[in-house]
This record gives sequence, structure tokens and C-alpha cells, in this order.
Amino acid sequence: MMDQQTTVSTEITNSTKIKVKGFEINYFKIGNGPQKLLIFPGALGQVTNFEPLIENFDRKKYTMYIWDPPGYGLSRPPNRDFSPGFLYRDADCAIALMEALCIDRYSMLGWCNGGCTALIAASKAADRVEKLVVWSCNAYVTSKDLEFYETTRDVYAWCEKRRLPQFQMYGEKYVSDTWSGWIDAFHKILDEDDGDVCRGVLAEINAPTLILHGSEDDLVPIEHAVYLHDNIKGSTLEVFPGGKHILHILFPEKFNSLVDNFLTIQ
Repeated sequence: MMDQQTTVSTEITNSTKIKVKGFEINYFKIGNGPQKLLIFPGALGQVTNFEPLIENFDRKKYTMYIWDPPGYGLSRPPNRDFSPGFLYRDADCAIALMEALCIDRYSMLGWCNGGCTALIAASKAADRVEKLVVWSCNAYVTSKDLEFYETTRDVYAWCEKRRLPQFQMYGEKYVSDTWSGWIDAFHKILDEDDGDVCRGVLAEINAPTLILHGSEDDLVPIEHAVYLHDNIKGSTLEVFPGGKHILHILFPEKFNSLVDNFLTIQ
């Protein structure tokens, strides 16, 4: 009999592609529980980012769908498109994916940019989204945020633990070009849209929402979580003291417990 780790490793290497809105969208299905979860990756994300969830969530309780937006993971080609409205297009793809899979009711979990996309999708599919969990994400961007983004532009300066898996998954040039494109896209949002990433959708979210954030997140400062909490009706904010951007990896037990409890409460 395979142990839990072997089972997880096998599951995250098995994926399926389905035609959605003109794209060959890749997704991983893990578990067979009645509660359906659609999980959104961050920029240059990959399924292994979510190993702490995959390893610990009850697969008889949940069915997890981890998807790759166009240009990320195994949903390539095409290369990532950061033209205006890219997060809204991702949200439309996510909703269409669940429609293609004939899943009418589900909850959403989104990290970083995936959290932004989940916020947008939850506003667009308010009648289908049961609960929403987002962490380390933002509804707007500031000039100070962009200053920090610029310090990360040189991907060869990233720590080895972050850099090498990305290079292995995507190749050095794709990581460098795509990350620079991501930073440039947010410069454009700041210059042309007054920094508005998805402020306007927050009032349209009806699902119970859990916001998780690290107090020491350099990429997305804590002010962004407070803004989300203040502008999403009935939302709950949980701050991780000393936490940084990868809460689900650095605090897996606390993170998983909070999320599982939130998804379980009726």
C-alpha cells in the first residue's frame, strides 16, 4: 500500500486538460468528497504550491480542483497574457471550467493573484459560490507596492528555494519574461486605472469570506487585508503574527485548521 506522501506525489503529477473559452485548461482533481473546492494559484503558480492543503485536507470530505490559468503551469501554450483585464479573463475561465465540469456549487480558495481572481469570480458567479477563502492578496496596488515589486524583477536574485522550482517548471527565460510582464502590468494598472485591481467587485460578493494575511507580508502589506475586510460584507479577517506571503506553507497546521473550520461551519 502506498503511503500518504506517495499518494500525494502521484496525484499532483496526474492532470487533465479540458477546452475552456478557447484554451486548453489544465487542472488536477484530488479527493472525492461532497464539498467542491476550486483552488487558484498565484503568479507563476504550480500545483506543488498547495501540497500542505493536498496532504492534509480530508479527501472524503472535499474534492479539490487546482487549476492552471492560461499561460501558467500546464495550461501552456499560450504564453501568459498580461494585457488589461487579465485577472477578469482568468475569472471568466475559472467559472467556465466549473461549468464544463458540470459543478454547480463550489467554494473558492485563492492565493496572491489567485486571490484577486477568486474575488472577481465570486462576484461574477455569486449564485454558485458557497464560500470564499483568500490569502495574501489585494484589491488595489500603490506606488509603494510597485517599489517593492521592482526589487524582485531580477529572478536570478531570488533565493534558490524559490528560483529553482520555477526554472525547472517553466525555464529561465519564461520565468524572467513573465515576472517582468507581471510587474509591468501592475505599473499599467497604477498609471491607467488609479491602482484599481478589483475594488469594484468587492461589494458584489455574497459568499461568506475568510481573509488570511501575514502581518509581515512584504509583497502585499497588511493594509490590503484590512481593506478587503472593510469592503466585503460579513467577511472574517485572520492575521498571522509574523507571517509573510506564503502562509499556507509556513503555518500549515494553523492555516489548514482555520480554513477547514470555516468551510465546515454552516
